[in-house]
Amino acid sequence: MSTRALIPTTLLLAAAVTACGSGDPTPEEMVIDAEVMCEEFVDRELNTPVEFSDSTAAVADAESWTYEATGTVDYEDETGPVRATYTCTLTTDETGGEWTLQDLTINE
Repeated sequence: MSTRALIPTTLLLAAAVTACGSGDPTPEEMVIDAEVMCEEFVDRELNTPVEFSDSTAAVADAESWTYEATGTVDYEDETGPVRATYTCTLTTDETGGEWTLQDLTINE
């Protein structure tokens, strides 16, 4: 599966700015937000109740505000319980106000 989408993150931005003080965050300070946004994109793609584990994210390119996030997701499909791994490539601007999913891969 691969997809590209935008998600505005006003509430997430408020939490990030509060956590790191005033001013715009650095790319490194947005890593947890990238992890959460990847989970949101996976959740939307699967469109079923999900449970995440082993989620991590890292800055892939600080200059372009690009992140890579990975993890494991458990869900049920028409054949029963499924455990899959996922990888997201995401970008945002220096405010973290809007996230763009560049690539999403879910492997069962």
